[in-house]
Amino acid sequence: MADARPTAPVPEAGAAASILGPAQEALNAGRVSECYRLIAPLLSSPPPDGKDRSHLAYLQLACALYHTGDLEAARQLNTTLATRHWRAMRYRLSLRLRDFQTAKRLRRDPDVTARERDDFRTTAGLYLLWARRYRQGFPLYAARHNAILFPRTVPARLSHAPLPADPKEDEDTIILEQGLGDVLFHLAHIRAEGRHEKSRFVGLRKYGSLIARYFPHAQFTAHDDLTEDMDRPRAHLAADFIGRNFARTRMVGPGTTFDRPLRRLGEPPVWGICWRGGSGQNRREERHIPLRMFLDLLPRDRRFLALQFDMTPEERAILLNDGRAMIPLSDLTRDPVNTIDMIRPLAGVISVDSANWHMAGLAEIPLLAIMNPTAHWFWGPDAKAESAYPSATTLPKSELRADRVQDWLDETAEGWQLRPPAPRLGARKVAERPVFVLGLPRSATSMTTRVLHAHGLWLGDTVPGNPENPQGYFESRALRDGIVKPLLSEMGVDPFGVRHLPAHDIAPPCPDLAARIAAALRAERYDASRPWGFKDPKLTLIWRLFDKAYPDALWVIVTRPREQVIASLCRTSFMARHSTSPEYWVPFCNAYEHRLAQLRGSGARVMDVDSAALSGGDLAQIAPVLTAAGLTFDAELTRRMIDRADLQRA
Repeated sequence: MADARPTAPVPEAGAAASILGPAQEALNAGRVSECYRLIAPLLSSPPPDGKDRSHLAYLQLACALYHTGDLEAARQLNTTLATRHWRAMRYRLSLRLRDFQTAKRLRRDPDVTARERDDFRTTAGLYLLWARRYRQGFPLYAARHNAILFPRTVPARLSHAPLPADPKEDEDTIILEQGLGDVLFHLAHIRAEGRHEKSRFVGLRKYGSLIARYFPHAQFTAHDDLTEDMDRPRAHLAADFIGRNFARTRMVGPGTTFDRPLRRLGEPPVWGICWRGGSGQNRREERHIPLRMFLDLLPRDRRFLALQFDMTPEERAILLNDGRAMIPLSDLTRDPVNTIDMIRPLAGVISVDSANWHMAGLAEIPLLAIMNPTAHWFWGPDAKAESAYPSATTLPKSELRADRVQDWLDETAEGWQLRPPAPRLGARKVAERPVFVLGLPRSATSMTTRVLHAHGLWLGDTVPGNPENPQGYFESRALRDGIVKPLLSEMGVDPFGVRHLPAHDIAPPCPDLAARIAAALRAERYDASRPWGFKDPKLTLIWRLFDKAYPDALWVIVTRPREQVIASLCRTSFMARHSTSPEYWVPFCNAYEHRLAQLRGSGARVMDVDSAALSGGDLAQIAPVLTAAGLTFDAELTRRMIDRADLQRA
């Protein structure tokens, strides 16, 4: 009996448009196999409408461009179509299918435009680069500034200048082109030459921070800031420096790095993970591993930081429910330097081909490079990430297994332990030395902060009093409601800091936290002329985040006898709603006190205040706290601010 093969259902008449639209969307998003699955029924039963048939042919050829579908059928279609159709795309397909006769026929069409010819040159250059024929490929690749199937590289207010062989003849303006990974790779080549430290770079606004860090004497102009009164200065394309560097070194890799690895004292090793690379049509399935399959490769006893810039809500939910995983608390797409600073303390990065390879490699961070079958020409003739970045270990996607990942993790964990701890940096400006008051809830942090405020500590608009705290909470509304609670929510825990607490040994990175806080302070007209402070017991849960943002802060831990704290928690309305049982609050207090002990041992500036002693008139502890905060101690003022009834009410 012959095997019965399943056949695709034949679409009904008029259904082509409802198929071709979603298929085009799938192609645009890089879901090429989905695009082909949608159009397959139409290929066996073509639509009657001429426009629909044309659209179908385009999608069939586009899928073949990414090695998807019936390649022989696509070859036949490409061969028989008139040369007036989609010449640029079909020329690229012809080279990929090694159909040089059709490529020649397309190239010789008398109606070929100048832009199409540059597109042909660019495509031929890429073909040669992918074939590792770099000497012939780089000159042709330089024609991309006028190509059709390539992102626009030269802004209208600049004019393209071919990169000369002699660096002494270079122009002073360089255009940063393509995606983040490409830009980093190009900048590394430019820096390796060492001749453009004071040049001007033009690119997307987010690349300005890269120039500020790695070319501190150079100028940067965002595309949007180019003015009409400019006389269209001549500018080189950044990628062309790869070809010139290759002519000098015979290496595709840049041979240089930008940053050094870090290790923060008191934190466990963490590895970055990225399971999907590319963007748009560059996001082919071969650069994608479904997240659940990716997580299945990772051991249960390690910690991981998601470096996926376009995480879906479903993926976020998966990670928040996985105790091994953390999600950054900052937007990975906003500032690449922030992302690099997230990567530098990592023990390593496990990633498909993406910008993370470049950020890790240029920071000398160990990289487990999951190489897809169609390796980018960046990675040399042997498709090895090590050829560009010595800290990389290439693992073909076809050989990716949990045991291989485990071996690499063990090796990189040992290397991470050997890094010297990063020194704690001091701060010169008063605004960079805040006073943070924290402790167990109901330990009289409000009373302690009231004393500091009376001596001149700036707090901003604070939460007013109520029957349970008549003199006020001395707690910034803006920082509590605009910073602390949102951070806890983003971490997937209780924003009130009671029922579900964040991990005690590590916190997800939030490199722009200081900038967020500074913006909140400016909104309340803080002028940085005197010390500022913030009190919130929930700081106990996220002290690591604030410590990284303000490494020279003064931390004031307010203590109170445990039995008094628990009694207050049981009778204070906003805490008693969780439980009025002392037994409920015992592990809660243990959890907070453990984190406070970690803070004391972190190397931060920490001082303790016994609230019971303070309310009893013992000023011996508060005086040095005020001095350390940059305030002048006044004994009489302190006594007026202390109210024994505070603790009795609490």
